[in-house]
Amino acid sequence: MRMPFCFLVVWSVFACGLCAEDSRPTVAIIVSDDHYHADTLLPEWGEKLAREHHVNLLVIHGHGSGNFENMEKLNDADIALLFVRRLALPKTQMAAFRTFLESGKPLLAFRTASHAFQLSFDGKKEAPDGWEQWKTFDADVLGGNYHNHGPNDVPTRVVTLPAAKENPIFQGISLEPWNSTGSLYFTSPVDAKAVVFQIGSIPGHAPEPLTWLRTSPWGGKVLYTGLGHWDDFRDERFTKMVTNAIFYLMEK
Repeated sequence: MRMPFCFLVVWSVFACGLCAEDSRPTVAIIVSDDHYHADTLLPEWGEKLAREHHVNLLVIHGHGSGNFENMEKLNDADIALLFVRRLALPKTQMAAFRTFLESGKPLLAFRTASHAFQLSFDGKKEAPDGWEQWKTFDADVLGGNYHNHGPNDVPTRVVTLPAAKENPIFQGISLEPWNSTGSLYFTSPVDAKAVVFQIGSIPGHAPEPLTWLRTSPWGGKVLYTGLGHWDDFRDERFTKMVTNAIFYLMEK
């Protein structure tokens, strides 16, 4: 029996719509850090990214805790954006995060992610039973060496290095120095194989690596930036860099 022509047209349009939706990359935002208003700013920015750049958005939110909703869906994502500060995770959730990284998928990490999974500065605080820290996450995955930060009331002078000029992450972005409201993170030395794109400086302190790209031990691209203060989210140089980086890391 022949199907009516109008039915075929409607079905074709519906099927194509499904194909188009399924082909969009999924960007996962893993966030639990009210220190820089990231709990609200990053998901809001992610919604704008989804509208303007046709990606699916998956928000994995801890709401200030280390118990994240939607962590079980992380493996469906094509990239993870991480903005977390000093948390332990339930062991099953940490295992899901490790599995994502070990699959070779890319990671874009902001500011406090350098000490995302270490409960205390000195490393002496232990996680409760059933929960897990990843105290060496900074060195293992990001390739950094966070060991303190500058005064909170002293802005960071951001200088973009020549290595950024030919990289798509900085396409369409002014490479002139600018000031970020956020304090300078002390991160050196970083992985010798990392490509440093930006350095930050404050008076009386040597410049520190600020934004760099490296390959994780499992072959995934990792971009870390010490930027991410709430004022940075109002600066097009920062938001365009992040947008460019997402698609570069996903190789889209």
